[in-house]
Order: sequence, then C-alpha cells, then structure tokens
Amino acid sequence: MATGEVHGLDALMRHLDAVPRNLQRKILRRGLRKGAALVRDEARRRVQRRSGLLAKSIVVASSRGSGQRGAVAYKVGLRSRAWYGRYLEYGHVKRGRGQKIAGGERRRTATREVLKGAGQFVPPYPFMRPAAEKLPDAVGIVADEVRAALISGELMR
Repeated sequence: MATGEVHGLDALMRHLDAVPRNLQRKILRRGLRKGAALVRDEARRRVQRRSGLLAKSIVVASSRGSGQRGAVAYKVGLRSRAWYGRYLEYGHVKRGRGQKIAGGERRRTATREVLKGAGQFVPPYPFMRPAAEKLPDAVGIVADEVRAALISGELMR
C-alpha cells in the first residue's frame, strides 16, 4: 500500500468549506479525475502487453465513495473484458482447460501447494499495486486543481 504526506490540505479544505456545495463537487470531481488518470496512466505503463487489451481496459470510473450524500470519489480498475488481469496481478496455478481443483478449502489449498512445488505456479506480475504508489502525487494534483480554482475565482461565481 502506498503512503505519503501532503501539507497544506487543512487550510485548503477550510477555504473550500466557504464555497457552495455544487461548486465544491464540480471542482473536486475535476481534480479527482485528473489524479485518478495519473494512477491509470502509470498502471497502463507497467502492464505486460500482448494485444494491448489489458492496458486499454484499465479505466477511471466514478464511484459512490463512502456512500455519504454528496461524496465524490473515483476509482481505477479493470473492465470486465479484461477478467484475466487479476491472474496476472496476483499469480495463479496453471491447470488444463476445464480442470478444477476439487474438494473443500483444505484440499484445494493442499493441491495448490503441490502444484506450486511441481512448477505449475505462474508468478504474479503486479501492475495495479505499484501504480498506487502514485497516490501521493495524485492527491497533490487534486490540491493544485482546487487551489487554482480558488485563486482564479471560479469557485466564487
């Protein structure tokens, strides 16, 4: 998980609280989208490519956030057509077409360990988790966008 510090957000948020809600959401949406696009671009840069479908399927989408009314959130994720992205991200046990690992949880775990020992494990190739290291930069972009809107007077209309 990526962590980082951003200074000056408290003062920025105090100034933002003085602005009407609909303008706040508009500016925050714009800033969050630009920040999420930074993370998306980093994930696209890091992903392994054959056809390019997986890279094209990394998208920015609006999210409900915390579920609070008026909350604004964006997420970076994969479209369903690139369902195999999670296998690439976390690694997987190689099996033949249509072959399932049968049994309960214990038996499946034991079978996976045997297959890993037999060289049937495809190692992970993370691309989304390392892209999350850009989150401090993305937060900085959001802060810059809000700051620019406050300075330009766009929020005071």
